[in-house]
Formats: sequence, structure tokens, C-alpha cells
Amino acid sequence: MLPACDDAPGSSSGLPRRGRLTRYRVPGRLNPDEKFEHWRTWYGSAVDLPMRLEKTDNVVRRSFNPTAVSLSGSGFSLVELTNEPVAGYWDGDTPSEEIRLVHFRTACAGFTFSGRSEAVVPGAVRFIDLSSSGSFHAPAGLGAVQINIDRGLLGLDEKSVQRLQALTDIRSNPVVRSLIVPVLSGWQHPDMDQEVDRLQPVVRSVMAALIGSLFDTHTDDADLRTARILTIRKFMRKNARNPALDVDAVVEYSHLSRRALYYLFEDEKLQVNGYIRALRALEALELLSAPNPRKTSHTAIAEASGFRSAAAMRRAVERATGASLAEIQSDPEGLRSATLVLRKSIGF
Repeated sequence: MLPACDDAPGSSSGLPRRGRLTRYRVPGRLNPDEKFEHWRTWYGSAVDLPMRLEKTDNVVRRSFNPTAVSLSGSGFSLVELTNEPVAGYWDGDTPSEEIRLVHFRTACAGFTFSGRSEAVVPGAVRFIDLSSSGSFHAPAGLGAVQINIDRGLLGLDEKSVQRLQALTDIRSNPVVRSLIVPVLSGWQHPDMDQEVDRLQPVVRSVMAALIGSLFDTHTDDADLRTARILTIRKFMRKNARNPALDVDAVVEYSHLSRRALYYLFEDEKLQVNGYIRALRALEALELLSAPNPRKTSHTAIAEASGFRSAAAMRRAVERATGASLAEIQSDPEGLRSATLVLRKSIGF
């Protein structure tokens, strides 16, 4: 169903040192009908099985602009697709060693999965099977993001794969809510093609955790650790400027006990409190790097960075950089250097 985003006319692709990042967008110079034909031709060459696309209406709107982006690594890929109104058909009979988990962003009026017809609602999460014939009908367009992963990385036999593909919407699964959706919602960022080596164990761990929960089998703690840490760090980065963010807030978000949270981070360079403090110190340094920072009071910068006081900000900056705020602020080059070092230390 979804494209692998291989090179094709009209696609712009990068060949990074690690992983492969590919994007597609229809050329703007074409008229609407030509855009549809370009997209249909590209789609048929990019998907991992023969796929036919047809219009759902005789008129192609002038703003017709489907897009796709894919990041491929060793044994896995992440694909995000925005389809215009379309109907799609495939014949199947294409063996695959991958399993596919799809998060549907939009509704789909009709979708045939392995001979079963049903509607797809926004937010649905499910495994799909392309080895048998099927179709979809999306008169309002179709947005989705997908994980493809080699089933050998997860130790799945054919019978296990069939069990997964028979499941309907699994969005209510706790692992889907706490791990899968955050990964699928946040995988695109600058230089993501250089992150593929780090993403592979994360994708494998979240999928192993999901399958363990679906099959009600034990999942090794190591399979969860990488994914949980990544998800919790993302939550802390997103909320660092909120002064209410503290260990209790992270405990509530992660559904872990305080003790389990500390145990999770015990081998990390920065514990939870230290990570929050470093994030806020970085925000303060970046605000100080802005034009005319001297016109902004330390109290205002502290408040904007999530600190409860200017004194707390000064202590955090000195702890993170080894230099006082006054020393850093008086040396523009030192300020830039301290900001870069701190950014690197917390994984930005």
C-alpha cells in the first residue's frame, strides 16, 4: 500500500552516509491531470508491489499535491505518505519478509485487508498484509505513517505474522499509546538520515515490546529500555520550558514508579532531574545568544527557560558548563562554545 520511496522521476532523494532518505512531491509546473498521471506513474514504481491508482472524481483539483518521505536503514524503514483522493488496487502474491504497522492519520471509506472489507477511522493503528489482493478507497485523501521491519529482527515465524495481521485496530494498546505513536509522530527532524543507526534499535525495541504485549509474552527489559528512554526524553524536551515539569510529571507521563524511572536512567550520563536542568540551561544559553540579550533581564530569561528563579538558572548554567553566567555572557565565543557543548551532551 505505501511506497518505499525509491528513486523515480520527480522524486528528490538524498544518499546520506548512513541510511537512505527519499522524498517525493509532484512537480508544480504540470497541470492537474498531468500531476495525477505523474503521481500514478511514480507510485507504481515506488511501492514494493504492483499498485494501480485511479481517480475518485473526474476533476483533479488544482492544489493536487501528494507527498511521501521515507527513511530506510538496516532491516527497517519509516514511511510517511499524504495521498490525494484516490482508489488503489493490488494483486498480492508478493512474498515479503517484512511486517508493516500503519498509523492512519485520516479516514478511509473502504479498505480491503486480506479479503476483509472495513472502514478505517482516523487514528487507527494496525498491521497490514499485502501478500494477498486488496484495495482501498479514499475519497477525502489518505494520510498514514508506517513502520516496515524485517520479521527476522523480531524472531517471528509465519504463524505469528498471520496472528498480527488478523488483529484489528490496536490503538488502545498501552505500548502503542506510550511508545509506537510517539516514535511515528516524531521521527522526522533535521539530519534524520544521520540518525538511522540510532533509530534501528529503537524501532526494533518498540516493535518487540508491542508484539510481546499483544501475544501476552515476556519482553526482555532490554527490548523496552531504549524505546522508553527515547520517548521520555522527547517528552522532557517538549515540556522543559514549563516550570511544572519535574520528576513527578515524568512519572505520571511514563506510567512508571519513581523507583523504576530512576532505575531506567541509572546508566545514563544525566538522570531525569539533571536532564531537565540541562535542557533549561541550554534554552537559557540560546536566549542569551539572541540579538541584544543584555536588554532582557535574567529573571525574564529564567522564566522563559522554565526556571522558577534567576538564581536557579545561574546555578544550572554553572553546573552544566563549569563557568558562571556572568563569565559566559561576557565572552561571545565562549557562549557559543558552551551552547554547542551542552547541546551535544544532551543529544540534540
